[in-house]
Amino acid sequence: MIKKLILLSTLFALTLSGCKDKAPDEVVEEPVLPGIHNVQEFLAFATAVNTGASTEEWENEEGWVNLLADLDFAGVTEFEPVGYVTAPWESYFPAVTSGNPFTGKFDGNTHHIKNLKLICSETVPGRHFGLFGYVAPGGIVQNFIIDNSCSLTITSEMNVSLSAGMIAGVVYDGTVRDVTSYAPMVYQGKASGLFHMALIGALYSKEKGCIVDSVHNWGEIGAENSANLNAGATGIHVAGVVGFANAPTGNVKRNVISDCSNHGDMTSQAGRTAGILAAANACTDIINCENRGNQLNSMPKTDGGRLGNICCFTNNGSSISGCKNYGNLVSTTSGRVGGIVSLPNAGSYTDNENYGEIISDSAYRGVFFGYVTQAAAWEGGVASGKLGTYSSGKYNYDLYPETDIVRYLGKDGSSGKATYTNVTYDIATGDTPVNSDPDLDVSASFRIFFIGNSFTKDAVEHLPGILSAAGIKDVQMVHMYYGGRTIPEYNEGWSTSTDYHCYVCNPGKTSWTDISGKSLATVAATGKWDVVTIQEHTGRQLAWSWTTTEKNAVQGLVDKVKAAQTKNGGTPKLYYILSQAYFNLSKAQNVTKPFTNTDEMWTVIAAQGKTAVETCGFDGVISTGAMLQNLRTSSLNNSNGLTRDGYHMDYGIGRYGASCTVFETAIGPFIGNVKLDNNSYRYSKSSTTDGSWSTPVTDASAPIALQAARYAIASPYEVTSMK
Repeated sequence: MIKKLILLSTLFALTLSGCKDKAPDEVVEEPVLPGIHNVQEFLAFATAVNTGASTEEWENEEGWVNLLADLDFAGVTEFEPVGYVTAPWESYFPAVTSGNPFTGKFDGNTHHIKNLKLICSETVPGRHFGLFGYVAPGGIVQNFIIDNSCSLTITSEMNVSLSAGMIAGVVYDGTVRDVTSYAPMVYQGKASGLFHMALIGALYSKEKGCIVDSVHNWGEIGAENSANLNAGATGIHVAGVVGFANAPTGNVKRNVISDCSNHGDMTSQAGRTAGILAAANACTDIINCENRGNQLNSMPKTDGGRLGNICCFTNNGSSISGCKNYGNLVSTTSGRVGGIVSLPNAGSYTDNENYGEIISDSAYRGVFFGYVTQAAAWEGGVASGKLGTYSSGKYNYDLYPETDIVRYLGKDGSSGKATYTNVTYDIATGDTPVNSDPDLDVSASFRIFFIGNSFTKDAVEHLPGILSAAGIKDVQMVHMYYGGRTIPEYNEGWSTSTDYHCYVCNPGKTSWTDISGKSLATVAATGKWDVVTIQEHTGRQLAWSWTTTEKNAVQGLVDKVKAAQTKNGGTPKLYYILSQAYFNLSKAQNVTKPFTNTDEMWTVIAAQGKTAVETCGFDGVISTGAMLQNLRTSSLNNSNGLTRDGYHMDYGIGRYGASCTVFETAIGPFIGNVKLDNNSYRYSKSSTTDGSWSTPVTDASAPIALQAARYAIASPYEVTSMK
């Protein structure tokens, strides 16, 4: 079967050519795009997947199923998940015994799911439940929004073992990315078997690995429980993002949960409840995730809870790095509690930060962990917030002497096996306030405001460390971030979209802090900005050709920034961040592409960026994309194209080079022409896991990345060979 092309420019050209031979009063039939246009088609698509029938009629030429409109499930009373199988958890492995899982590629194209009321009343073990039931090896689900008109309710009362999620029940060697949900999730079941509830019920990796990237929960989480009082792997697992993650011990392919967040408050009686992941049973990495939800846990068994606000349990080589908890965690029944994790077994725990209050009558409590017995290595991070006991609704805060300050981290029963190095302590006691958000309107000699998605996050992530190493303490940086968002979406959501992450690094601070509830209009009008940057999503079709829609959106956003600043008497310099070409082209938008390799993609997006800069009144370009192309010609290039997952920059040297480009283009020249030749900032994390690839920034590699940045500044639209 010849599939229909969906490249809009091609369709437009075909329509025009058809008009040439038509009489003026004739109507040219609009081409029909392959994909899902309404709820009826989505239900038919689900039926086709579940019966093993072909889904080709909804696929484009690359095999993607595109959602082409919002889906309103109002009136739909019977719903069967896409990939509705039976796959009982045997030895914590969900092997399919009947049914057809989803193995395809689904792109929501930023559309909304509305009025989907998922009610899981399963009585069959292993009948996993969600919008997608079971995503099997190679399956991809991405890029949509679940409205607060949706919900997930668990009512199962039998002794079932299954996983349920608003997005998916189980993901096995698959990918979920760029999904935001505002739907509440409630467990009301009385199942005595193990149960997982989160946006994604459970992950399992074996041959390919699982990637969960930029998945965000804003919905409230509730769990009533009187039947299952287990605190271990057979207990009730409840979380904001993922309920349970497993892989064969020592597996090369891993579960990677990165750049995810939970903002939903948690009221739970489950044995394991967390903001991000309830249990990392094996081979799971939690990277740069953030919890802002408060947890109140009243597990109906004294000492029955194993509770953390990032994760409850890590085992078999799992790790947590760069994660932050701002939420309070209170156990009313002496649960074992940790601001980051309850029980951290042997593994690495790097640069994590807690700012919440951690309260329980259990002796096993800490701002980082509840109880450690193995060789867990805690490196860096910030131990802040408060630690104390619960007494009938009142809290009595701990106060340890300086000689025993490590006790704030948690209860150590490892007999010296666990280590703690370079931890910053900022513990509050008594009535001292904690968990307060930083101010936006602050006095600083230089203020820079970034507007962009994860590609801007790549470009700015190392800037706080670079500024600190340079001794620069009078710069404020703010980044308004929304994963996957495009310039037309920024422009349209200028005043109404308050679901951004607003990352703030105030003068003298050494890391980014996330505050919520801000709109672009609010931040743009907060004081006078010296520099404002705007960035497009280079993996989307609108970054590959200069259309009227794109031009109007870029100019509209520029004009809105200028108007907001004019009211404050500000005249900021405007820069366009020209982001990277993909290493894995299959991860760019699933349409017919005007390029066949990374170099050709760079040529296309560079031309588009140049046009945007010259057409829409920018003062300059920050070409992090040229930096990466340059670095790919150097001795530092690797088999993953200096990306962590095929398209985002490597956590280490890639992001570092991008931050160098930003600094020497749009910060250093404005604060005394500061250069980075002698900057001592380094980044030691190393990983070759797909989804979390990180090449360390060392004394040997840093100058090469800095040179790649300087070549990009000199020639922002060209590749400069570093061979």
